[in-house]
Amino acid sequence: MKPATILISGAGQLGSRYLQGLASCTRPLRVHVHDVDRASLTRAQQRWDEVAKPGGPHEVSLHNTVTTIPTAVNVAIVATTARWRPDAVMKIAAHADVGAWILEKVLAQNEVGLKEISRHIGSQRAWVNTPRRGLDWHQQIKTHLGVLRPLHLKVSGSGWGLACNSIHFLDMFSWWVDEPLVYVDTSELARDWIESKRPGNWEVLGKLRAYFAGGSTIELNVKDGELFYEFELDDGHGIWTINEDAGTASRSDGLDLPGRLPFQSEVSGALIESILTNGTCELPTLEQSLVTHRPFLAALLAHWRATVDPQADAVPIT
Repeated sequence: MKPATILISGAGQLGSRYLQGLASCTRPLRVHVHDVDRASLTRAQQRWDEVAKPGGPHEVSLHNTVTTIPTAVNVAIVATTARWRPDAVMKIAAHADVGAWILEKVLAQNEVGLKEISRHIGSQRAWVNTPRRGLDWHQQIKTHLGVLRPLHLKVSGSGWGLACNSIHFLDMFSWWVDEPLVYVDTSELARDWIESKRPGNWEVLGKLRAYFAGGSTIELNVKDGELFYEFELDDGHGIWTINEDAGTASRSDGLDLPGRLPFQSEVSGALIESILTNGTCELPTLEQSLVTHRPFLAALLAHWRATVDPQADAVPIT
């Protein structure tokens, strides 16, 4: 079988886990890992060496510039931070003929960045890695949700990163209720932002409310503290309590649906296999994800301008 050419742009924590997951692919791969930071490339190679079988079917090469990657790529994975993702997509698209894209979230830091990504990818196949709609566990939960609409979800906890991770829950809920996101209310977010673990990026505490086209809503709450979050959902049959860390999803009428969230290194192999073999995957398409990203980024940027920098043209989240 002819090897497939895979590009991973961004060899940080997430990009290196994507790389590890590719070791499980049965189809031979030629994986090209790109990052301007040589330390990140070294770490990615070390993580590959932890899982790759000696004499296995795959080859990995490292690049600190896009210009040395092949000009034909079957799948490009863009795992940079949000600030640099539009630029990475532009450079890759200008250099290589890409068959399909997987983009990490948050896609960009403003509407301009979203438009740049969309423009440079054009009509090529592209998906965004907000993966819950592709997980068996969450598909089971969706199947068992009552048919009454609207639904109302509360996500509560501490330390879970509202600015960088809300998009996961917004996409999941939009898929659960089959309604697009239309408006995000930030009036109950804190005015003081908190530096995130990634230098130059920020987080915020408080409450965010999101409204969907059919009247369904999410209330996202985060406090300072150790990482913890839990879902509460009334579906008309009863009240769901879902704890992803514990792997529990229980409804008040006695229904229990246990499950787990897999690590990125456990799923990226199957994800690439699906795209190479079937031409598709269960992640949301770029167009679907843009519908959710636009009101979310607009609301957070407005809050950043109101509380930190009135002249800002981007919200520094990732």
